[in-house]
Amino acid sequence: MAGGIDFLFDFSLVLEGNLRNGEGITTHVMNQGLRRAERAAMTLASRQAAGEIGFPGLPFLEKEARALSRYAAGMRKRFTHLLVLGIGGSALGTKAVYEGVGGEGARKGLRLTVADNVDPDAFFPLLRRLPMKTTAVVAISKSGGTAETNAQLGLAVEGLRRAAGKRWKEHLVLITDPAKGAFRRFADSQGIDSFPVPPNVGGRYSVLSPVGLLPLAAAGVSVERLLAGARWMESTFLGRKGGENPVLAAAAVYSHYLIENVKPVHVWLTYGEGLARVAEWWQQLWAESLGKRRPTGTPVGQTPARAVGVTDQHSQVQLYQDGPADKVFTFVKWMAGRERGNVPASGFAPGAEILGGRPLRDLFDAEFEGTIGALWKAGRPIVRIEVGKRDEAHLGAFLHFWEWVTAIAGECAGIDPFDQPGVEEGKIITRALMGEKGSGKRREEFLRARKNRIPAEIRLADRTPGGPPRRGAVRGLRRGKG
Repeated sequence: MAGGIDFLFDFSLVLEGNLRNGEGITTHVMNQGLRRAERAAMTLASRQAAGEIGFPGLPFLEKEARALSRYAAGMRKRFTHLLVLGIGGSALGTKAVYEGVGGEGARKGLRLTVADNVDPDAFFPLLRRLPMKTTAVVAISKSGGTAETNAQLGLAVEGLRRAAGKRWKEHLVLITDPAKGAFRRFADSQGIDSFPVPPNVGGRYSVLSPVGLLPLAAAGVSVERLLAGARWMESTFLGRKGGENPVLAAAAVYSHYLIENVKPVHVWLTYGEGLARVAEWWQQLWAESLGKRRPTGTPVGQTPARAVGVTDQHSQVQLYQDGPADKVFTFVKWMAGRERGNVPASGFAPGAEILGGRPLRDLFDAEFEGTIGALWKAGRPIVRIEVGKRDEAHLGAFLHFWEWVTAIAGECAGIDPFDQPGVEEGKIITRALMGEKGSGKRREEFLRARKNRIPAEIRLADRTPGGPPRRGAVRGLRRGKG
């Protein structure tokens, strides 16, 4: 494609010949893993053909992307700010791409804010800061029943009514199911502009659908190039075999540490501005897709952990190097950064002369290599990925790569990487506690169970500022009955 795409996927530091402490993958095991990944990919292709899953086809919705871009161009003419309301998969992909390409000021578009939390101490000040007269609001919920987004939307509509009067609907766009749900009924009954989420695309796989494309286009991001990068990765995945296929190779390696030589923690260390947000997106994808129970009832999954290089080298790497050997590591960096500049040649404290006159990036890159080297020396399995440029095409390719790797790893583990039964239970309890119609019995059951828990609480209260606690202010562990 124009401008070119460049990636380096390095799996050498998980191979037995390079990792000699029993943690490495033998040639035989790697070949087995590749065959397992190929079978899983074929199963997923069958599910796609049957219409069960839709994320592989999103990069090819070029006509829809152009329509979204035209609509977004109209938004940029009418507004100055964009507020996105959503949570989880309705928010993380947009944030990953937006900050991945550079964040505010990197593209000419609306000033983007993504509100993905209902913490009143964050959301109310945010609404007060935004100029609602010139703010567009995009609310995203596939079901239309997401409690957090519904609460945000009610408050945002209240603000739009005050600012725009009868024209408040012109500021609002809903992204939801094409045919059903509360948001769909609201959009249709009120004549509010809306765009559909494909029914066979779940939230954490939806960044290349209108969920991500509309707000990103309004913020000035080229969604055409984002999809072009994802198409490039899709064609690479479909056109290469075995160990020459980066998706299959990655799925083989990660599924090995997921189900064979089990590592319960997967750590991403990101080196480069903007990659931390991509790691947040990956964290949901990996956790929610792979943390399941097999049909037999046995659990499977890895805890995804994020670290920012070089900052977290000084807070986490001690654990990673000398702590339990229960982790697999992925190092991600941009191949080349944007900023250039040297450390001053003089004025250093004794012993710091090696830095003088050198590019600051030399130190950053040395930290990347040095941390990999230290963890490898400690016998830790490491995958290294370098992303060619900080632009839309590379990010589209990279996100699509991880969607496929995650889906294949889940299939290899014998679970469905597209559902989230554990998340639903928390939502049900939340709605019951908020008084949802018909949930009274469940609410009473939950409150009764909470009341009957053996208490073990410590509460500090009624402290006089600057003085000791008053008598009775400290309540120690209370003994339960029996």
